[in-house]
Amino acid sequence: MPIVDQISTFASAPAGSSSPDSVTIDGQGFVWVAYTNGADSTGASGSSTIVQYDKSGHVVHSYQVAGFVDGLKFNPESGEIWALQNQDGNSKLTLIDPITHETDTLSYAHPSSTRGYDDVVFDGNKVFLSFTNPPGTSGDATIVQLTNGDNPHGVLHTKTVLTDGIQGINTETGTLQSVPLTDPDSLKLAPNGDLLLSSGADGVIVDVQDPGTSHQSVAFTQVQGVTPDNAGLDDVIKPSASSGTFYLSDTKDNRVLAVHVSGLNPNDYYASVGSLGAFGQVDPTTGAFTPLISAANAPGFNFGSPHGVTFVADENAAPTPIVDRISTLASAPKGSSSPDSVTIDGQGFVWVAYTNGADSTGASGSSTIVQYDKSGHVVHSYQVAGFVDGLKFNPESGEIWALQNQDGNSKLTLIDPITHETDTLSYAHPSSTRGYDDVVFDGNKVFLSFTNPPGTSGDATIVQLINGDDPHGLLHTKTVLTDGIQGINTETDTLQSVPMTDPDSLKLAPNGDLLLSSGADGVIVDVKHPGTSHQSVAFTQVQGVTPGNAGLDDVIKPSASSGTFYLSDTKDNRVLALHVSGLNPNDYYASVGSLGAFGQVDSTTGAFTPVVSAANAPGFEFGSPHGVAFVADQSADTDSHVALLKNYMASSFVSTGSGSLGGFNPDQSQSTWSQQALLTQPQHDDGKS
Repeated sequence: MPIVDQISTFASAPAGSSSPDSVTIDGQGFVWVAYTNGADSTGASGSSTIVQYDKSGHVVHSYQVAGFVDGLKFNPESGEIWALQNQDGNSKLTLIDPITHETDTLSYAHPSSTRGYDDVVFDGNKVFLSFTNPPGTSGDATIVQLTNGDNPHGVLHTKTVLTDGIQGINTETGTLQSVPLTDPDSLKLAPNGDLLLSSGADGVIVDVQDPGTSHQSVAFTQVQGVTPDNAGLDDVIKPSASSGTFYLSDTKDNRVLAVHVSGLNPNDYYASVGSLGAFGQVDPTTGAFTPLISAANAPGFNFGSPHGVTFVADENAAPTPIVDRISTLASAPKGSSSPDSVTIDGQGFVWVAYTNGADSTGASGSSTIVQYDKSGHVVHSYQVAGFVDGLKFNPESGEIWALQNQDGNSKLTLIDPITHETDTLSYAHPSSTRGYDDVVFDGNKVFLSFTNPPGTSGDATIVQLINGDDPHGLLHTKTVLTDGIQGINTETDTLQSVPMTDPDSLKLAPNGDLLLSSGADGVIVDVKHPGTSHQSVAFTQVQGVTPGNAGLDDVIKPSASSGTFYLSDTKDNRVLALHVSGLNPNDYYASVGSLGAFGQVDSTTGAFTPVVSAANAPGFEFGSPHGVAFVADQSADTDSHVALLKNYMASSFVSTGSGSLGGFNPDQSQSTWSQQALLTQPQHDDGKS
């Protein structure tokens, strides 16, 4: 929940100036504000004052620009300030050099007396402009691209990127509808590269993914509670961090506010809404508007008309996942469907198990295992009998392990990527109702998750494969973890019974912990020192899930602060590649079916923050997240983040070294998970108690 912890008047209008509108920040941290001074929006009369302020709100320099400047933006490529004049007709563009204080005014090749350019976005060397006042309801440009690029000269030329009359996904209903777009206005760039266009009178936020490409897609959010046809929606942004300062123009009161906010949600919009008299948060899933700044808390309890806004992230802001690129790595090959488990081999090839509707007890059907190169092209495919729910690269042998039939009659198929040979092995003590779902390799140790415990206490849920990482003959196991155990609830720091009715996915954390998903429960079970006398357990209940049908699947902890997740979308038959920065190595990243998203789980609260959902997936479609694998960026600070993770976890699980269940110590600090969670499991053969 956003918390406004500081509000101040950053700057008031200089003498002779009024009506602050657009706000931008340059590369040196100077704040630029356009005062429109009552100028005519078609350029018939008047002029605007562009003021450069230092970080304390003192005037550095000012410029007079003819007409009404509604769009003001810093160009990071050239270092210039772009001032867009006369958004309702006879538009021009003035470029301001902050060093020499020189200005250069350019004209458009095809000017209009009734339409104009309102705002601008720079995305690399691409330049996009919002185009106002479409005369009809279909086929009129609303966003264009400046073909002159980011360093224009001469007459300005554009090409159409978006028109009115289009269809887009309504984020509140998930259905394809006509996008309300009668009043294109402000244009902003989201951290992931989407364009955010405000349709002012409609009160609609239009989110354009992959603008100007063949993959372009559109979604929209109707802000709730606005005045119909006179919403007064202006600037809309998505923040790049969980805390920072908004610089916000209050047009009526002739001032610019500096507002520091923490607890920001990077998946929500933050918008100026005139008819609501406030700047606030918009939930794209509901359109609900929550005021952050209004007359109730603004300086002097005056707040008239919010318009321009820009955001500066705190340098010390907590890591916030920012998805800066999402693409479809691969779609299901012909004849295959339902991608599930995903793994990456030692050469960087991506392997995906398509389960094809096979029976999870092996009664019928088969799975297709596909090896893709880094571009998503098929290298090789394999048919494996039954339902392959667990697929994992074995770094010791170089083989791919395919775990078949997690709900009964399990088998294990080993795939050699070099010879393409397969070898199927059987378990010494098979069950018709239980099976092995996923596998983890930790050195020469091999751990398996064991499904469908028949009772509530003493039934194996994680086992160790006694055969090791190069198995032959019948497979034997010994118990590592059972249901009915006690562990530390990370949200309350208390010792409780661990919900574990549905053991499912099993992953290895960078610090060596096992991460077991209890799918239906929506519980992440974290096992430290598995299979040793120092074994201890903690668990996190994911918040907001459907009770008894959470749909929790793969859970991982990243090994770096940035990298690429490869994520299967079972319903839409594809595997996504999403690059994310700002990852927190202390949090979990999980596929949660009942929430329709892959996202971040705060281990201290269980709070779930979507990273990928229908709101930002390619085509704004996202059905059922399941398997996930992570590849760290080569340039990411991997070692330091893993060290941080190890230190954090060491302080959270404290072993007594006694080899028995540690009791609660009332003198022990409750800020750690301590010896309350210390467990030693009996080492039974074959997962039997």
